[in-house]
Amino acid sequence: MSRFHLVLVMFLLSEMLWITTTAEAGRSEAMSVSPAAPGHRSHEGGVIRPAEREISGELLTKTIRGYLETEWGRRVKDVQVTVLDPAEPIKVPSGDMELHVVPVSNDERLGRRTFQMAVNVNGKSWNTVEVLADVAAMIDALAPNRSLKSDEIIDGQDLKTVRMRTHQLSHPFITDREEVIGKSAARPLPADVPFRAGFLKAPVLIKKGDRVMIEAKRGGLSIQAYGVTKSSGRVGQTVMVSNLDSGRELQAKIVGPGLVQVEF
Repeated sequence: MSRFHLVLVMFLLSEMLWITTTAEAGRSEAMSVSPAAPGHRSHEGGVIRPAEREISGELLTKTIRGYLETEWGRRVKDVQVTVLDPAEPIKVPSGDMELHVVPVSNDERLGRRTFQMAVNVNGKSWNTVEVLADVAAMIDALAPNRSLKSDEIIDGQDLKTVRMRTHQLSHPFITDREEVIGKSAARPLPADVPFRAGFLKAPVLIKKGDRVMIEAKRGGLSIQAYGVTKSSGRVGQTVMVSNLDSGRELQAKIVGPGLVQVEF
């Protein structure tokens, strides 16, 4: 073999040895990298800490609102809750979380209130969080849909509902239609102003000069006669009535439209 061929063989052998060494080093380096464990990596020595989750202000609001809606039932139409504190989300350990308001009996305050909220993680009690919130209640109050004159009798077609914010659950406004229909206005009432109890009164059922039925009862005995009223009145009031048959005047109690009762 010539000197040239010997040099060429030695060069090729050295190149093959370098490629083999480089490949082995690459495989060794790749095997030394392990996948990251779940959780959050700290900057202090690569320590892996357990994952956390957060209780947002939205979740606190939803939980308090649901609690109050259950407590107050049909007394209000809607509940509005604004969480004031904590302002930042609450961090809790990762896991199945349950959140509920610790009940307080007979607490019907509106405005700013503090709620104790129990937090359970994986079925175990983790902490009790204090939450400051502003609470408002909305009701559907009844109001006249037109102006009403004094003593005007109100029927269902005269009514509308007005959604309004109330500052106390024991509010003075009327929400039940049965409390209004058939009553009369105690004074002139403008449209759209919610009814209060003082705005209404029992209607005048009998007016002076009305022809009425006079009924006298005792035990199973009932006697009836026609008469004419000498004054006007409402249910339960006493008026003077003139008996058309005898001409006698009697005191009678108004019990319904066109009907009065006397005792004998």
